Amino acid sequence: MPPSPLRTNRWIWAEPIAILVIALSINLAGNDRTGLWDRDEPRYAVAVREMRQSGDWLLPSFNGEPRYHKPILIYWLIGLMTAMAGDNPFAARLVSATAGASAVLGVWWLGRRMFGARGGTLAALAYATAPIVAAESKLATTDATLALWLLGCQAALWVLSHRESPMAAAFFWTGLNLAFLTKGPVGLAFIGVSAMLARWWGWTWPSFRRMHLKWGLVSFVLLTLPWFAAATIASRGEFLRFAVGDQILRRVSQDVETHGGFPGYYATVSAVVFYPWSALLPVGIAAAWARRRSDPTLAYLLGWIAGPMILLECFRTKLIHYYLPAFPSCALLVAWAIVAMADRRENIRGLRLGRLSVAMLATIGVGLALALIGAAVILSGPLFGPLIVLAGLIAVGTVAGVAMLRRGQSEQAVFALAGCWSIVLILATGWVIPMGEPARTSRVVGRKLGELSRRLAIEPVLLEYQEPGIVYELGHPIALIRDRDGFFRHISGGRSVATVLLDFEIPVMRSHFGLDVEVVEEIDGYRLTKGKKQALYLAIVKEANSPAVDDVPNLATSRRGVGEQPLVK
Repeated sequence: MPPSPLRTNRWIWAEPIAILVIALSINLAGNDRTGLWDRDEPRYAVAVREMRQSGDWLLPSFNGEPRYHKPILIYWLIGLMTAMAGDNPFAARLVSATAGASAVLGVWWLGRRMFGARGGTLAALAYATAPIVAAESKLATTDATLALWLLGCQAALWVLSHRESPMAAAFFWTGLNLAFLTKGPVGLAFIGVSAMLARWWGWTWPSFRRMHLKWGLVSFVLLTLPWFAAATIASRGEFLRFAVGDQILRRVSQDVETHGGFPGYYATVSAVVFYPWSALLPVGIAAAWARRRSDPTLAYLLGWIAGPMILLECFRTKLIHYYLPAFPSCALLVAWAIVAMADRRENIRGLRLGRLSVAMLATIGVGLALALIGAAVILSGPLFGPLIVLAGLIAVGTVAGVAMLRRGQSEQAVFALAGCWSIVLILATGWVIPMGEPARTSRVVGRKLGELSRRLAIEPVLLEYQEPGIVYELGHPIALIRDRDGFFRHISGGRSVATVLLDFEIPVMRSHFGLDVEVVEEIDGYRLTKGKKQALYLAIVKEANSPAVDDVPNLATSRRGVGEQPLVK
């Protein structure tokens, strides 16, 4: 293993502290001003809330129903954070924010040992300022946490390939157990396929003696198996059936929740979400491929990049955050390429795929700036100025980075791009995105539906529109109804319900089912999960000729005149 030139003076901690501050600033910006994003964040937050209310910390539930989608660790961690910082979006996101920042430090540590102090610094800056890393580190989901555990496993495995280290072996098995408790066996699959490709390309697998396989078996029995066994018994096998059948096998064969993708999805989408560092990957991959036999570390990084991508391409369900655990290797390879170019005084345009890298940096950067300008023109209003500011920053950073690379100033280009994207990400998440909160439909619907239900003392129900954010905002379970018989059971005996309706539901209820629909308020918003504007109608629904509900302000004749004329889908 190459020596790591670590400073011994009193400023030794200045760099990791500065890097941690940058990462946390990006990961925490705006988290207290932005509500939970449908659909996944509210599901985790509601599950934790219900576990706290019920005192059952073995099996999570959502809206009063068992939730078997993920193992237990993320719920425990979010529960710990919300216990300390309150039941709010900021606290729910603290797990991912700290996990993402910790992963940045892990990349810094590993980069220093692989490529020296400069390599560690550049790799950490690249990883911290990648948009996909920042986004996942701001969401109350499993992905940033899983990426941290797998980074620890990969770092430990690399150390063990160079020397005997009981501590590294303990880190590996602990990280693998934590990955199992966070997202099941996917972590083991990622590490296995990465290691096999790296071994094929020239990396040396650690010996069984160094790996301490007995430790691994004992740790699995002590740390992981107890909860899986208890959950399987408590759910009468339903957890295991759902975890394997729905979360693994169905995602291999089907597009779950319409999350399909084309062949090459991960490479294509990564070019945008890992920008600007994705632009430097082609030259890094080409150079590493040529040297993989002489430098096992490069073979290891190539396997770490390619293995998960190949594995994930076999799944019909494709989402870019699935690839998050491989992005540390991308940052490390970019750092190696930049340091190598600087040491050899090479200009990127003279290297294989170097011109492609410069072209990608310029093209994607200009494309992002133009997209933001277009969004500013379309959205107009208060968002116009902030979006123009972001577009200008990206354009300036892109021009500066391209100019420096063309002059052979590769390291300066990385610092310029990292500084630019640090500012862009902080402004985007701390300033621009919170400005769009009034258009976050599920939050508005949940609040207004709860107020109406409490004021009139009638039951709230959800029909076609069932975003989890409504359940989070209500603060208690709500009936989710999709079938006719179930709905009629709720309004039988002259009862009324408060609900939210889509435009096509109102005429169907009135003309086809003969129901009394009293529209209380029209709510305009934006449905992010569908990517389009959407009008919803807060309404009181009851059987015809049932007693009227008093004290209901009728806004049906305002704006679109929902109460006077039928609407069509």
